[in-house]
Amino acid sequence: MAEVAFDLAIAIGAQSASGEANIDTVVRDAAGSINAATHGIVLGDVDAGTGGKGIELELERILAEKATLSNFTRQAGDFIREGVSTLSVAFRLAGNRNVLSGTPADAEFALDKGIDALLQGLGLVSADWSGGIGKIYTPATAKYLTVKLWAGGGAGQPCLAWCWYDCLAQGSVIWTPAGFGILTVELAVGALATSGFTEPTYPMLDYEEQGSQSAPVVKGVAHAWGATRGFTTFELTFANETEELSDSNSVTGIRPRQTARNIDAATTLYADGVDLSFERDKLIAAGAPVDLMSFTVGSPIPSPAGGRANAYRVRLTTPEARKIKPIQLGDKLGWECELAAVSGVANGELELIFL
Repeated sequence: MAEVAFDLAIAIGAQSASGEANIDTVVRDAAGSINAATHGIVLGDVDAGTGGKGIELELERILAEKATLSNFTRQAGDFIREGVSTLSVAFRLAGNRNVLSGTPADAEFALDKGIDALLQGLGLVSADWSGGIGKIYTPATAKYLTVKLWAGGGAGQPCLAWCWYDCLAQGSVIWTPAGFGILTVELAVGALATSGFTEPTYPMLDYEEQGSQSAPVVKGVAHAWGATRGFTTFELTFANETEELSDSNSVTGIRPRQTARNIDAATTLYADGVDLSFERDKLIAAGAPVDLMSFTVGSPIPSPAGGRANAYRVRLTTPEARKIKPIQLGDKLGWECELAAVSGVANGELELIFL
């Protein structure tokens, strides 16, 4: 038996609309020597996924059961299609990590193709930041994604590859002090592309700055909600609700679509001794919330020239307190808070700024 080396790699691109006619052909056709900026490969987090690759894939047989024989013996079911029960990627959140010019422009903060696509899949779209130099992501309708995954290992060696389109995403970011912001994206596969399963040779991967430069550490982030005070953990969740529509012309017979979006936060933070009832006041407020919650990871626009585009800022513009719980943090009072990202302005509940 010939054994095969282990590796996993994933590339992601955003589609303009659903359907195979709108597949990201750069991702679909990625082969040979590929990189992060052009082909959308994403370097996974070593503490997540299978084999420390930050990527997880599980396939299943979608079938229809047949009537049992005597004594409850099951017969082989009728095959419907290959299903994907798990497809996810986790990575360290950062800017593009490229060297900035002496007078940076907004375009210098654009993210790598695959990371930008994953954010679009979560329902965040980018624009030039009007508040300064950088790129700002705000909520919008989630984009369909094209995803290609390779399993095998060793450039030029045999491997397996799948390419799916019309994938929908949901996920979460967890920030841990003295660690990193880890974004985990779970992908619901739409359909396997025509000739979407192949047995090519494993590509030569160039993760560029994702591999050569460090992500910013969660420290000195100036977290503020009312007063400026630190958190011990912070999680931001993107829950995109979807449904499957019957469609006889779809290659799977079904077509997924987004039906709702919920962005929520869960954080544990230190109580403010100056305004001790702040959290309770927000919980019982009769009016809409008005207090900004924000923090910045990394150093924005480094100086002198030659620094890297590595920092980002998280802004929940007017989070609504849903649950609070007093807890002990060492010898101090803290609060566990569950918050909903809400806004009186459409798509105004969250800003993710790379600066």
